[in-house]
Amino acid sequence: MLGGKGRPLRAEAGQGARLSGAPQGPSRRAVIGAALSALALAGCSAPASSPRPVTALPPDLPGPAIAVRASSVPFSYQAENALPGTSRAQMPGGWTSSARLEGFLGQHASTAARRSVQLYINSTYETVRIYAYRIGDYAGIGQRLVWKSPLVRVQRQPGAVVDEATRMVSCPWRPTTTIDTSGWPEGFYYLVLTAGQRHAHMIPLVVESASLAGRTVLVFNDLTMQAYNRWGGASLYRGPDNTAGSRSYKVSFDRPYALSAEFEQHSVPMVRAAESIPGRGVALGYTTEARLASRPEMLRNARTVAFGSHSEYWSLQLRRGVERARDRGTNVVFFGANNVYWRARTERSALGDDRVLVCYRDEALDPLRFTHPEEVTTRWRDGPRPDPESLLTGAAYGDLRAQGLFTVSDPSFLGFTGTGVRRGDTFPGLTGGETDTVYRAGARPGMSYPPGLRIVARSPEEGGNTRHGIATTTVYTAPSGAQVVNMASLDWLPAQIDPSVPLRSREFARRVTQNVLRELAARPAAVRVA
Repeated sequence: MLGGKGRPLRAEAGQGARLSGAPQGPSRRAVIGAALSALALAGCSAPASSPRPVTALPPDLPGPAIAVRASSVPFSYQAENALPGTSRAQMPGGWTSSARLEGFLGQHASTAARRSVQLYINSTYETVRIYAYRIGDYAGIGQRLVWKSPLVRVQRQPGAVVDEATRMVSCPWRPTTTIDTSGWPEGFYYLVLTAGQRHAHMIPLVVESASLAGRTVLVFNDLTMQAYNRWGGASLYRGPDNTAGSRSYKVSFDRPYALSAEFEQHSVPMVRAAESIPGRGVALGYTTEARLASRPEMLRNARTVAFGSHSEYWSLQLRRGVERARDRGTNVVFFGANNVYWRARTERSALGDDRVLVCYRDEALDPLRFTHPEEVTTRWRDGPRPDPESLLTGAAYGDLRAQGLFTVSDPSFLGFTGTGVRRGDTFPGLTGGETDTVYRAGARPGMSYPPGLRIVARSPEEGGNTRHGIATTTVYTAPSGAQVVNMASLDWLPAQIDPSVPLRSREFARRVTQNVLRELAARPAAVRVA
């Protein structure tokens, strides 16, 4: 699915050669397996006759070599963002994923228990340099160079392998180097590999907070990003013949990301908005979907958990963990739409736990349909154990390729505090891509909603599913007093960094995003939203 207003949201970038059609052969499975294998090899292995390029070393960026030391001072994003930032012009640009330079991490995040992160790199160059940029506000610059490596020797890695039964592509690579992130400030990072003047590859990295208690937790959507990752020829959406019929049923974290748009557009704007909250701000924490899927207890006593504009694939453990946190008083925010849509699950890979994302999308295909029906990978709203996403999210997925007009219907909403908006005020550019809605009674049998659900914006839109639809921004109060907010538009966060969106709309969306995080951090918010 693609976003609105021409932005390449959720683009599915391929890796290696793309086949224009399915070859003829004795079996579709054999054909798909052979095509995936060819694509995987194209992504991992250069032909034996390929000459090794002459290595051109990247120039050192301005500033001294970085030596990070552990500090006994508690982390403060305000103090961190007071440091000088690094402009994009000073960073290696043109991020791509190609057989010349690519890589992935051996764990989902740098954690308090394991700050040394293994890095797997495949390259036709002899050496690369690695830069780590922490993402934040930094007086509007947006990131800061925290660390850079000496030259690291790299090599060509073995070709990728394809599981014939599930069409999963993974890379049996050897670890290239280990990065010790001890002492790095917690947060979201661009980890940029560079070689020569024209080749750079970016890997998202989260340096996770040692504790999330009392924090407003920002979550990187790594499960959803992996679902769309088509490196090696297949994602959970399309396979080597560019059709859904050849898609993977499982995707692995043991491979590079073939696209950076998911991270750039759906997670980064949330971080920058949160870290530019003025005044005393809020206590922020940082983690990922995959980490919460395996360790939902990390949310115990968290103040708020916030998901970026695209958090679509949720395991049973992730959902139940977030619901338990809500029922203990943790606020929940969805800064997007189409959240909690696919019931997925995670499995172990050769490199560790929860590094395989499973989603068959069809009950008949899932081998757990008889033994563990509660984990069958269909839409959450479907059988064999329907549990509509709306019971958690409020509004539910409604439209795609949408364009609409964000329209205020309840100015008393905590997110509108201090904005001066009135009922009926409109803001172009904020409603689009995919949208959520509260369906009319009887329109979607089986859909259910939390008691006391309030619609605070009713935004007319039209898209791939509806000609005259309504995107509904919602909030409700759980019995624990926790608030659950759903902004109901995939474009809500990306619009804040899109210069084609009117400045008035961008400033309004950023202010509302900050208000939601600040107001929920000052619990009990139920008094203000009752």
